[in-house]
Amino acid sequence: MLTTREIQVLELIARGLTDREIATELAISLSTAHKHRENLQRKLGLHKSTQLVIYYFERFGELDAARNLPPVLSERELEIIHLFAEGLSDKQVARELGISDLTVRKHRGNMQGKLQVNNICALLFATLATGALALPLVRPPPRRPTQLPPHLLHWLLPAAHRQAPRGLDKPAGGFLAH
Repeated sequence: MLTTREIQVLELIARGLTDREIATELAISLSTAHKHRENLQRKLGLHKSTQLVIYYFERFGELDAARNLPPVLSERELEIIHLFAEGLSDKQVARELGISDLTVRKHRGNMQGKLQVNNICALLFATLATGALALPLVRPPPRRPTQLPPHLLHWLLPAAHRQAPRGLDKPAGGFLAH
């Protein structure tokens, strides 16, 4: 059972406020705001602030549903936001999707720009409040790998496995030996 103050702090965290902003909003010290965040995570058995956002929406619903719908997020952006909602870090998301963590950060930055938010918690709040992300979380189906045409696939093989074009002898020093 959460106290009234803990619910207030949880809502502010879910809306993407930093500890400093929470301290100002509730007229408490920065260390007290930080301690509230730590206590909430411990009490709820959660490890990341993004998980607090999901918890907030699961328990208290959409308070900001009247917001305008966000610009359309790409399929990849929705895939990434789902993984963030599960509590994964940039690097964990990158590993899960087989892409660079810099690419994940770029996608996150693009989503924050589209939704005009400043951090990951505010991004999750906006996607949940506007319906771009729905609860309960259901991971989107994995993307099918792109099929390359055979003529491009040939060049992806290591050189030792490639076959020389027919009718040519082995190359020697850049010239064909006859």
